Amino acid sequence: MTTNRRKFIGGGLGAAALAGTRSTLWAQSREPIKVGAFGPMSGNAAAQGQSIRESVEMVANLKNSAGGVLGRQIEIVIGDDAGKPEEAAVVARRFATRDQVSLAIGSVSSPASLAAAQVFREEELPQIVVSGTAQRITTQGNEWVFRSAVPDRKLVGDMVDFINEKMPNLKRFGFLYVNDDFGKGGFDAFTEAGKKFSMSVTAEERYSRGDLDFIGQLTRIRSTNPDAIVEWSRYTEGALIHRQIKQMGWELPRFGSDGIAAPAFLDLAKEAANGVIQIRTKQGRPGPTKWTAFTEGGTLNDETNWPANYFAHDKSDDRTAVRNAMRQTDYQSVRGPFKFDQKGDPTLVTHMVRIVDVKETDARN
Repeated sequence: MTTNRRKFIGGGLGAAALAGTRSTLWAQSREPIKVGAFGPMSGNAAAQGQSIRESVEMVANLKNSAGGVLGRQIEIVIGDDAGKPEEAAVVARRFATRDQVSLAIGSVSSPASLAAAQVFREEELPQIVVSGTAQRITTQGNEWVFRSAVPDRKLVGDMVDFINEKMPNLKRFGFLYVNDDFGKGGFDAFTEAGKKFSMSVTAEERYSRGDLDFIGQLTRIRSTNPDAIVEWSRYTEGALIHRQIKQMGWELPRFGSDGIAAPAFLDLAKEAANGVIQIRTKQGRPGPTKWTAFTEGGTLNDETNWPANYFAHDKSDDRTAVRNAMRQTDYQSVRGPFKFDQKGDPTLVTHMVRIVDVKETDARN
């Protein structure tokens, strides 16, 4: 950065002190603390984007009704990246410069989150990735990125351990994935993790985001006679894939990523979802964010302090102070004890869920 822009976020006490006048202190201390939230508010992943918006706005409203933070209100600035990396980069630049937010939350997909992270790194703006699981999000030395989603290597590793524990006869897997950082990360992690249990991939098939017809890929996978199939998709394509597997009359164990953990997956897949086993970081029906339980009738707990805890910790909305406070995160979340590790990844326990009668059950029972 050519100018230390983060020192002036929201006016705040830092800017007032630099101005050196009591009147400036009073005026600027009344300005809101801005938090940016972005994701696919439109497009085929809009349900996830809207979940982010509703959840973040709910928490901010709760805090504001109790007096705000540091005597100021929290203002949520919404950005729509439509699930596209190029749009995410534009939103990120706007958040960091024009909107002057102190913290950014987003995005949903790994490609969009990665594109935004590059901008936030340049602008020195802390970012919480909501559900992007690509390992490299937090392994590129970016000190400004954190995420609430468990990275794909842990997700896949835990899934492989579950399969070996509960279904040790499954050794040969067909793998279908969306051809981006999210899908490729899941595939690479599976092939690596499966080696310790002599698991192999009989067929690797890919598709592009937004595809509607997967019969060709599924037919090729079926021709290799796998013991089971793994699909690493988001909820829209994932629902179509399982509906088409059912249309083919193909019966075999099916496993899915956390990308199909959104409630919209069951709404779209309906009976075709029955039998699917998916991995996630919370039992029940979570959406893509750690705050979704609020909008689904969950119990309000210490997470209602978000995002206030990051600002209140150092009594500042300075971007560096917010980032440093995030590194000390330690509280009981709706998904269990929550901390960030040294890379910025969450230390959360994963869960295996089986769909039965279009409802989610504990796959370990």
